[in-house]
Amino acid sequence: MRKVYYLFILLLLITLIVPVPDSDLSRQLQQKVINIQHELLNEQTVKNVELKTPNDQEFAINNIQINQTKSDVEKHLGKPKRVTVNEYNEKWHTYHNQYHEFVMVSYDHGRVSGLYTNQDLITSQKGITSKMDKTKVRSILGKPVSEIQKDKVKLIQNDQDYDVFKFDNIYTTIFYDKYENNQIKGIMQIAANTENKRTNQYRPASKDYERALELQNYDLVNAERVNFDLPTLTYNGGVSQTARKHSQDMVENDYFDHTNKQGLSPFDRLDQDGFNYIAAGENLAFGQISSVYAHHGLMNSMGHRENILNKDYKELGVGVDIGEDLQPYWTENYITQQ
Repeated sequence: MRKVYYLFILLLLITLIVPVPDSDLSRQLQQKVINIQHELLNEQTVKNVELKTPNDQEFAINNIQINQTKSDVEKHLGKPKRVTVNEYNEKWHTYHNQYHEFVMVSYDHGRVSGLYTNQDLITSQKGITSKMDKTKVRSILGKPVSEIQKDKVKLIQNDQDYDVFKFDNIYTTIFYDKYENNQIKGIMQIAANTENKRTNQYRPASKDYERALELQNYDLVNAERVNFDLPTLTYNGGVSQTARKHSQDMVENDYFDHTNKQGLSPFDRLDQDGFNYIAAGENLAFGQISSVYAHHGLMNSMGHRENILNKDYKELGVGVDIGEDLQPYWTENYITQQ
């Protein structure tokens, strides 16, 4: 706090002596004060999590395991920050501490049926950690699942960005970061009973589900940013509407592009909707089965990754639309307004 105090006094003196608003030195000192305050706030609010090796299953995420009771989870994590429907016709309960200790949990009859994190909250009986790469993971867990058979659909699992394993009557998907030597970037666990209830690749469309995908995507981006010591982004409902209209346009006119059929770029569309910005960017995703898969796909694409991790952006709007083939279209619009 002493550092903040001295910087505040110095800033006050400069303001009194040189009463020129928004000088370069003034802005630099203001930003230093903000950064230090942010660091101190994080030190006060983010607690160190003591992660323990699981006893009953191969993996735990933030000390939570499949089949644990909801009451036990919430004794540990508190109440969820958000509850949204997911592709399994259940609900993701999102827990975090200012996007640190980020975990998504689904429940079936009061017990954990699904888990996800994109942070360093993994513990394993075999010693798997978030620092391990794909080769090491496979050497420990063996050959990944090549397909998941549904009633009338066979889901092929041959993507280089993730592996699916089945043990403990649980499907465990491990996502890799190809820009960090294929280290583990995230992990999702789904109880086999829950996975078996999903009879198709995609969930039927609804406005409730589309809005859920948008908010899940927004939360995933912020949880990712704190991994890289970046400030979180504010949700902008107006920008989300701009993004949503572009996703709807792509569905209705059967294309996938940043430039629409009228030749309008993302910047044109933001201008058209009245946003006065100094920086902006757009990410698009199409066809992934959930926001989790869409997010990891974007993180493994350099241009999209740079938008997610851009330190200059302040706000984010997300728009999702689902067509007749049930494949979602995501539009993320990043913006810093004047």
